[in-house]
Amino acid sequence: MARRLKEKSPIVEKAEGRAAGMKTVDEKTGKKQNYGTAENPLTIDEMNAQIAVVENKRKEGNELLKKVDDIDNEYEAEEAKLNNMVTQVLSNAVGVVGNDSDEYELLGGTKRSDRKHPVRKSKTVS
Repeated sequence: MARRLKEKSPIVEKAEGRAAGMKTVDEKTGKKQNYGTAENPLTIDEMNAQIAVVENKRKEGNELLKKVDDIDNEYEAEEAKLNNMVTQVLSNAVGVVGNDSDEYELLGGTKRSDRKHPVRKSKTVS
């Protein structure tokens, strides 16, 4: 099962649009504008830095999801191999110990003599 990779979020797209607008304003005024406060400045540099942080985290997450998918595929292949081995043991046990032996039952099979036999219903004539 492939996991869905994260796409660029609408917030990042909106931030990129705002950053483009901030750049245009900075170019028109000839200086970097502070859209925040003195204690918490918000310039084009801070905006671009935060966009980069968010995008890097998204890319890291997508790489991890790909690794998880690869490991999951390997797990499923190994599990199928193990299932084949389990089935093969029981199938081959019939030839080695017979299908009506205690050993066959120990391996997880049902002894032939323990199987329920179908009972035919008799027809009633009226």
